[in-house]
Amino acid sequence: MSTSTKDISIPLSSVKVRRHADRFNREFSSSGGVSNKSSKCDAGKYHVWTTSDAQRLIGNREVFIWGAGQKGRGFLLALRRNGFSISNFIDSSSAMQKKSFAGVGGISPQEFFDMYGPKRKAAFVFVASVDAKNKQIFKELEASGFTKGVDFEDIQTLSPFYPTIEVTGICNLRCSSCIRSDKEIIDDGKYMSFENYEKVIKKMISEIPFLYLVDLYVWGEPILNKDLPKMIRLNNELGLASGLSTNLNNIKNLEAVLDAGPAQIRVSLSGASPETYEITHTGGKWKKVENNLQILSQLISERGKKTLVEVYFHIYKHNVHEIGKIKEVCRKLEFNFHPSLGILFHDFALQYTQDGAVSESARPAMERLIIPMPDLVHDVIENGSKNCILTRVVPVVNWDLTVMPCCTYSYSSIEKNYLDLPLSELIPMRTQSSVCATCQSHSLHRWNNQGFYSELVNKIVTENS
Repeated sequence: MSTSTKDISIPLSSVKVRRHADRFNREFSSSGGVSNKSSKCDAGKYHVWTTSDAQRLIGNREVFIWGAGQKGRGFLLALRRNGFSISNFIDSSSAMQKKSFAGVGGISPQEFFDMYGPKRKAAFVFVASVDAKNKQIFKELEASGFTKGVDFEDIQTLSPFYPTIEVTGICNLRCSSCIRSDKEIIDDGKYMSFENYEKVIKKMISEIPFLYLVDLYVWGEPILNKDLPKMIRLNNELGLASGLSTNLNNIKNLEAVLDAGPAQIRVSLSGASPETYEITHTGGKWKKVENNLQILSQLISERGKKTLVEVYFHIYKHNVHEIGKIKEVCRKLEFNFHPSLGILFHDFALQYTQDGAVSESARPAMERLIIPMPDLVHDVIENGSKNCILTRVVPVVNWDLTVMPCCTYSYSSIEKNYLDLPLSELIPMRTQSSVCATCQSHSLHRWNNQGFYSELVNKIVTENS
């Protein structure tokens, strides 16, 4: 893993950046993509479970969900939608143990093992955390005599996909690391209507019975859509958790959104002062966001809402000294602090690997990366034989109902209308798309793998807290 923080010289002025429309076609226009067999992003290998499959697995045992965060909360709703009841959440966080969601409380792992270790055959556990934590939880369960596939299972086994719906094709900022900063790559779209959303989400549930979470954003600011509260309420009625990501600069619709009850809101930050935040969150105003964080916390408290707030802090060289400040803000407001390595999004990474240059708008973020671009590219090439980290993120539906091949590249489509084709046909179309083929040819299917850099991120956070 690269850990260099040295400044480097990058040949930006000598090479003209290729126009967006040409990037995905120049290498694979004749081949039409890649075959399913050779693809590192083939979601067709996953089995979608039915209610009968789950009943055979669970039997008459009490059901627990290990992980009370966004995934666990969403999976609780999905289980209920399919006729299953839940005893408790299990969570190692004392803060999460004190919180309840949809009438279900939390217990510690030790409490669970004290009750069910000796009679483990009476309990079944669904594990609902991130991959690294899942592995540790598996070990704890196995050490107490539980068997994977018999007494516990990863929720991804039942619902292997993470659908994403772009409900807003517009953003109010032009963040330097984001493709929204370059209108040649992506321009503003429009809003998805509630009527279309209802058709989309009901089709998703019919094709993925244990679907438990849907993210309502790709490149847009979801809170700008006036129909978002109705979409969230519909999800709750259908037994789905709603995930949102916001820059929190415009909170005009925030009260209505919170009243609708989303499971989680992620707030994207890249600084804790005007001097840092406003460089990389271009067009944003730190004082406004700082005040809006207070308002968000107050609204949640006043309304007694269970919405989790995650502050997603993008770490760059210019803001590491503000990590402690943001952690303290999160502590006071009872928000989760989630540090991540600042990185350019995929379209810019593809520009760099193809042409040795990136859009002018991306330079402020690139010049402040903790790990320089050449080292990041080296890391993905070293790991290029592994599968795509976004294989499970499917389907990706745009505001105009087109189906996008990927959640991390700019708007393009493999199908004009999501409602017209079954998921079983859309998956191989994604696998064989020129977007996937071009991405894999540059090993960018491993780009922005935050887990790969977790040790470095933890070290930076520890040193600057």
